[in-house]
Amino acid sequence: MAEDRKTGRKSRRGGAHPDTPALEWIAAAIGLVLTLAILGAMAWEAWVGSGDRLPAIEARIERIVPAGTGYVAEIVLDNRSPSTAAAVEVEGELTKSDGTTATSTATIDYVPGASVRRAGLVFTDDPRRGRLEIRVLGYSEP
Repeated sequence: MAEDRKTGRKSRRGGAHPDTPALEWIAAAIGLVLTLAILGAMAWEAWVGSGDRLPAIEARIERIVPAGTGYVAEIVLDNRSPSTAAAVEVEGELTKSDGTTATSTATIDYVPGASVRRAGLVFTDDPRRGRLEIRVLGYSEP
C-alpha cells in the first residue's frame, strides 16, 4: 500500500499512477479516433474543397397549378456542383398564343452544392396555353 502525501493515509491503488479501468481506456480511444477523423475530414475539405468550380444550376418546370387569380409554375433548381450559390435569380417568360409575353422572376436565397431547391413563378394567364421558358439569370457567392 502506498501513502498519500497530503493526508498521510495509505491507499490501495499503489504508486504515482493508479490503475485505470479498461472501460476508461476504450472510451479514450474512441474519442481519439473520432477527433482524428473529424480533423482529417476538415483538413481534406480545406485542401481539396470545391476549388474554383462554379455552381451549375439547372432549372426545370415541375408542374403548373391554378392559384388564386392566376397560375403558379412550380420550378426545381438542381445544383450539380459542389459549390454553393446565394441569391439565385430565376426568370420565366411566357409567350402567349397571340405573341405577347409575360415575365415572372423569383429569387432563391441559398442553393447549396449538390442540392435541389423549389420555387414558384406566378402568372395571370395559364402557362399551359402558351410557351413557358425558364432560365437562371444569376447568383452571388455566399
